Amino acid sequence: MSEARTGKVRIRLDISVDQIDEAMALVVDLGGRFTGERHDYDEGVVVVMADPEDHEFCPVEYHR
Repeated sequence: MSEARTGKVRIRLDISVDQIDEAMALVVDLGGRFTGERHDYDEGVVVVMADPEDHEFCPVEYHR
């Protein structure tokens, strides 16, 4: 059995995706959640998602 997390994770992954909406839906389908944080930049879109253990990561869709 794994132990409960006791501190903040000090790393956050940025993952390049082709379609931000599809990536978000897949994360939710797999048990994760959208944190509500979204950033729209000239270069692309970044959203903050969390896995089932609440570790955050960022799917990133770069504009081409």
